[in-house]
Amino acid sequence: KTDWLELNRLGDGYLARVKWVGDSQHLSYQWQSRNQQELNLLIYNRQEKSERELLTETSDSWVNLHNDLHFLEDDKHFIWASERSGHKHLYLYRLDGSLIRQLSSGDWQVDELEAVDESTGALYYTARKESPLESHLYRSQLNSSSAANPTRITEREGMHDIEFSSDARSYLDTYSSPQQPKQVSLHGPTGNHLAWLSENKITEDHPLSPYLRNWRYPEFGELEASDGQTLYYKMTKPSDFDAEKKYPVLVYVYGGPGAQRVTKSWGSEFVQYMAQQGFIVFTLDNRGSANRGKSFEAPIYKNMGGPEIEDQVTGVQYLTNLPFVDAERIGIYGHSYGGYMSLLAMFKAPEHFKAGVAGAPVTDWRLYDTHYTERFMGMPDEGKAYENSSVFPYSKDLKGDLLIYHGMADDNVLFTHSTKLYKQLQDNAQSFEMMNYPGKKHSINGRNTKIHLYSMIAQFFQQTIGEQ
Repeated sequence: KTDWLELNRLGDGYLARVKWVGDSQHLSYQWQSRNQQELNLLIYNRQEKSERELLTETSDSWVNLHNDLHFLEDDKHFIWASERSGHKHLYLYRLDGSLIRQLSSGDWQVDELEAVDESTGALYYTARKESPLESHLYRSQLNSSSAANPTRITEREGMHDIEFSSDARSYLDTYSSPQQPKQVSLHGPTGNHLAWLSENKITEDHPLSPYLRNWRYPEFGELEASDGQTLYYKMTKPSDFDAEKKYPVLVYVYGGPGAQRVTKSWGSEFVQYMAQQGFIVFTLDNRGSANRGKSFEAPIYKNMGGPEIEDQVTGVQYLTNLPFVDAERIGIYGHSYGGYMSLLAMFKAPEHFKAGVAGAPVTDWRLYDTHYTERFMGMPDEGKAYENSSVFPYSKDLKGDLLIYHGMADDNVLFTHSTKLYKQLQDNAQSFEMMNYPGKKHSINGRNTKIHLYSMIAQFFQQTIGEQ
């Protein structure tokens, strides 16, 4: 038998999440307003054919969705995640919607609720308490008042991705650091090591071993944004680095919301390759990127392409003051949102960036996915945010060398984004290079295609800002 929830009464919006309570008589669902500034958690009673609202989250920018709703086995309590404090934290509620207590607190972010062991009252979650650059597993108690001081379980510095067993008595830890490629290990609930599933230890017969001589590990540092917030960066220097020389720099960027590139995790082989080609590779997480709290994300609201580029320029200004950086040979490369960032860097800050590669770039937010775009930009008819955040008003200021590539079957950032820009640059009689990949979607997949792509990018930067 089907019970209809009659969601049309709620107006324009999104059915964001649906989850049963353990008694199978109550169904919870989350309704998000079209402007994504309000999220309601509601519960429907199948027997009584009635429903009630348990809680509402609001924001003057947007409410981030999550997957951390957890109903306890007594069918009378649930755990919920909220950013109401400015950072994502966990809260314990009664099923009538009344708050019992906050389960985590502080100027740090919870990544994910991992498990609840109701037999011991233990709560497990991953979080960024030690540093935004590391993710660790923590344990708290459901009845504890020490929300700000959980017990840290994982020990090694780096990124820990956790998957618990259904009874919360063991977990898998997928771990990496800048010095250690991914390992998978089995642990007891206190963190005691039980077994390796994949130790991936770098020994003499490891596939990486022949390349370790030239392998470079990143250096991490901090800068300050214009509003005083901390910006984290990492820098990978060439394998034969000589502090007396001056080197070209490749700024390797993503910069978009929901992502983070500067973490203490295993790095990118492309970064290693470019470092071995004589480039310093620099990555900075600008405002708007993830895992830093709402005050770090919110500056891009109805202002995409503004604070992000400002922060990347802050990074370049830092670089140009280093004695081993050639300020006249700085380039930028990114894909998807990173492609958008590369275009804006070349158009809005041409005095800083001499060459750029934009992969599958967004050029006009009117052409992109509505749920994603309206979350950060509002509605297209609200002022001039969409016009100001597109690349087209700034393209006339291009001065350096530009390469744009795109998959012609891209179903995420449509190929139209690039072809519209091709047309404008051509109409402006501006020189640029392009490479289109027939049949390829957003990630430009395929071994041979990837070889072609990265070889082309490396060659482009060698010719434009490489060793003269």
